Amino acid sequence: MLKAVAPSRLRSVRNVICVTFGIFAAHSCASTTAPSLTAQDLLVAPYTYAAGQPFDVDAFLAAFPSWLTTSYSAAEFDPEQGAMVIENFRFGFAAAPELGFLADRAVVWDADVDSMTAVFSGTANNTAKASLFDRIALEGLRSEGMQWDGGSESASISFDKLVIDGLAARSYNLAPKAGVGEESKILRNMAAVMGSFAYDGAAYSNFSLRLANSSGERVEVDVAEAFARGYDAGAVAFQSASGVTALIHSASDDVPVEVSEKVKGKRAEGPYAKILNLPPSEAMNEVLRRPTAMLAAAAVGETTAYEIDYTEARGADLSGALLWLARWELPPITETNLIDLGAQTMLGYRESWDGQLIQSIERTEIPAADFYWLVPAQYDVVYSGYTQEIGQMFGVMQNRMPPGFSTEAAPQFEEMFAVMNALGLERIAGDMDFSWRWNGETGDAAVSTSSDLIDLLTNDLGISVGGPTLAEWDVMARNDTPMAAAVTDISLQGFNFGLGDRGILDRAFAYAAEEQGMTGPDLRQSMSAMARLTGAQAGEMNPRIESYAGAVADFIAGGGRIDIVAAPETPVDFMTLQSVGQTAPQTLPDVLNLSITHTAE
Repeated sequence: MLKAVAPSRLRSVRNVICVTFGIFAAHSCASTTAPSLTAQDLLVAPYTYAAGQPFDVDAFLAAFPSWLTTSYSAAEFDPEQGAMVIENFRFGFAAAPELGFLADRAVVWDADVDSMTAVFSGTANNTAKASLFDRIALEGLRSEGMQWDGGSESASISFDKLVIDGLAARSYNLAPKAGVGEESKILRNMAAVMGSFAYDGAAYSNFSLRLANSSGERVEVDVAEAFARGYDAGAVAFQSASGVTALIHSASDDVPVEVSEKVKGKRAEGPYAKILNLPPSEAMNEVLRRPTAMLAAAAVGETTAYEIDYTEARGADLSGALLWLARWELPPITETNLIDLGAQTMLGYRESWDGQLIQSIERTEIPAADFYWLVPAQYDVVYSGYTQEIGQMFGVMQNRMPPGFSTEAAPQFEEMFAVMNALGLERIAGDMDFSWRWNGETGDAAVSTSSDLIDLLTNDLGISVGGPTLAEWDVMARNDTPMAAAVTDISLQGFNFGLGDRGILDRAFAYAAEEQGMTGPDLRQSMSAMARLTGAQAGEMNPRIESYAGAVADFIAGGGRIDIVAAPETPVDFMTLQSVGQTAPQTLPDVLNLSITHTAE
């Protein structure tokens, strides 16, 4: 659908990488009820279009945009499928003839050549979408000629099968924008393309992406199967992916001891340090130009692996944001329904470094991920069966240090390992959740998190604040209001923190007692008594403090659960809290209406 001038070779490669990552990201982010159209319907089940008729393949290919080149070896109509079968179908870029994609076979059902010609030439209706074909299947699809920067960067993409069902599209026109750089134009065009088509369903099997550079860094991404249903201009009803793996191979860091000091300085000159000092458009250019190095720089081990058994998203909608991105304009604050990431489920996530399992999550649920204007307004996530292998993580980090670093850090790591083992922190397992709310019309915000860690502890934390509305933030931004002045309107509405002992206190005091030649129980009783004594003395300043100290003392001595709650009668702005904290700190418990309670368990 693009009508732009043919891109340069490097830009062509960037476009392909952008589109590929877009496909992968869209399917990796999609209802508990089975959709009417499934991946198996598209990838496996036989399909026949009873009303299918032969069409002119040359006219079909001529309808594609002029910046694309196409070729094939043979074509014939298959009456059993009601489709045209095109052998050795290749499409590429006119500006870089060696760059393209080759499919062993393309099967096309009911292509509307006239509609395609109108849409791709820009003469079609810019609002209504026209049907382009009933279905297309590309089998044995793989990329060709994806090298750039003199061959120092390379990529390859392949699919066993890619199917799109019920594709419809419209033309689009991008109004010229003064001062918009080349990389921004790519973003504008991507947004315009994503907002200009719709399909009933799409699926692919055995997707493979390979990235490599001359430094020896490599990235391998594989997806066994992915599916999307009901896509329309950036909104998608359902999407899923299964068998997702990503391997990042970093170049070896092995260096002689005598140059390890130089390595310290070199690490600060990595790819991320470079892009942080660039304007956004140039930084994006650097990321697209050196994707392998960017991903490898984020890896810790020599090989970092990510695996996802299954992931799905339901009801995601980016259509509003895409519209404004294509215009390259900041949407007005009255446009409040721009981004909704929908509900998401992920099963079987695993992260490994150098073959060592570092993190795993049995199930992740994101019931909501919605925005108000461009600000996150609602986000909930629940992790079930979360495991963090902290001991293995630090072990890999230590092994990957250059010799000079390792020599310096070895005693510190050994001490850290000893503390973690004593506290039972070498492996953390349990369930966690997080929730965020922000009301753009009132300015109220709330965040909460909780965790239940096996044989360690339970805890929960919550805070609610009042603040400027979106409209008020907008006025302050337009008036260049200093941040210090802006935050004066932020006030504390409530706070809570709870901690439950599930074994952490026994281990912590046993470890601390050993350092002092005591037993754990003796140290606990001593610390408990000290807390009571301190509370009694501080109680002279504010009677509340003695009760706080009693709750802390009971928790230290007997475990159980301790809760800290601030529930001021009216919201307290943070400037007042700061002032009271400096001038009359003993009154803070009254200002906050603070309570600290202990519950035996």
